[in-house]
Amino acid sequence: MKFNLLAASTTLGLAIMSNTTQAADGSLTIYSGDYESVAQSEANSGGPGFALFERKIGFDLKAGDNEVSLGGLPRGMDSSSLVLRPDGSAKVRGQRFDFAIAGQDELLRRALGQTVTVEQAVGNDRQTYTGQLMSAGNGLTLKLADGRIKVLSSYASFELPRMPDGVVNEPTMRWTIGNPNSGRENFALSYATSGLAWRAEYLVNASGFGKDCKMDIEGAAMVVNRSGADFNNVMLTLVAGQPNRAASAGPQMMMAAAPRMQKGMLADGAPDAQASGEYQAYKLPNAGSLPQGSVQRLPLVNAANNIACERRYETNYSTGDWMPPYPIIDENYGAGEGQELPVLATLRFKNSKAAGLGVPLPAGRVRMFDGKDFLGEANINHTTANQDVTLQIGSVFDLKSTRTREDFKIDRDGRTMTERVSIKLINSKAQAATIRVGERLPRWSDWEMVSSSVPFEKRNAQTVSFDVPVAADSETTLTYTVRYRW
Repeated sequence: MKFNLLAASTTLGLAIMSNTTQAADGSLTIYSGDYESVAQSEANSGGPGFALFERKIGFDLKAGDNEVSLGGLPRGMDSSSLVLRPDGSAKVRGQRFDFAIAGQDELLRRALGQTVTVEQAVGNDRQTYTGQLMSAGNGLTLKLADGRIKVLSSYASFELPRMPDGVVNEPTMRWTIGNPNSGRENFALSYATSGLAWRAEYLVNASGFGKDCKMDIEGAAMVVNRSGADFNNVMLTLVAGQPNRAASAGPQMMMAAAPRMQKGMLADGAPDAQASGEYQAYKLPNAGSLPQGSVQRLPLVNAANNIACERRYETNYSTGDWMPPYPIIDENYGAGEGQELPVLATLRFKNSKAAGLGVPLPAGRVRMFDGKDFLGEANINHTTANQDVTLQIGSVFDLKSTRTREDFKIDRDGRTMTERVSIKLINSKAQAATIRVGERLPRWSDWEMVSSSVPFEKRNAQTVSFDVPVAADSETTLTYTVRYRW
């Protein structure tokens, strides 16, 4: 079974397929998880979603120290993770991240002590004042050239002779680079960023009931970019896994890049899943682009047909997994008459080659159909080959279950208690149905089934199940008696 990434892309705006003959400008590795959080929020450093970006950049340098800068960085970037590695003899002597965006308040704060020109509206006229900016907040305070102090409670505009140091119109990284000779020098740039995520999206079409079930499955990767930057002409790798990340607080960059029409991802090869540390990686064979503010759909799993499965009806009475430290002898524990329990439809299959699969299935959402009829949705965790999968479809409309505790007796001298339970099952369907009834026996760990109207199967230390056939448009009652000893 091979994983196939096809040439299909949808974005929040519009995506155009890339030119596969063009060499890639970098590589982008996106890890799964946090998809919903990323899709519904703007990125901040340390926020949801995690990706690693690498690319080559070059600078024309003179001999000696050089000041160079790079803009177009994502708002979600972890500035402490950014590393610039020289390919040659140049040396990075200093690195600074400027994230103070040139808004009015930030400009005034950084301009304190500078000479500014302020325009004030006086009636229908305009009055101009030039002086040293002493304070900015509730109005402006200027020290004029003749020494007078001018306080302006309101103003129409102000003018600065230059951009204050450290203020930028976009997040910018600056370096001091020492170079022994003049010329072009290349560097490897890498950083981590939030605001990028992906998840798997599966489509299942199941037919038949019980163990006669067969299903078709195909999968797609939904990739979202809310990082605040475009990633153009990059090689994309999707990793099924969530590495542990240490909590950190980074600078908050408030300027959002406007979405621009960029080329989308193009993948017409069929990469296999590859080991990536503790995870599974899927590398697209061609370069493409992930514009800021886009969601792209990249089919992930080749359609596999006729997979063995089981569609089951189930109803369960469960009191949780709590193990009592001593026998529960209270006769009112779990008592009730006609307790309605939902009957759920489930879809089960084994992710094995024998069943028609046998490949890693990344975590995501599964949408299930029976032909054109929508059955339901469920989430699937990261699933390895040969692992069993259970998907809950939903509550069945025309199957009902009610549970009644019929009797309870306790023999304190003999250290035994006996409980009798009945479960009434109603089938309003036009065809027969088999319902699996799950019962937890919570009173104590030492128990025996005295009698049951249908054979039971022990599932674990305190859980049993009964497969109860119910004819079409009829009802039947399951009864069982259990004895506890302590």
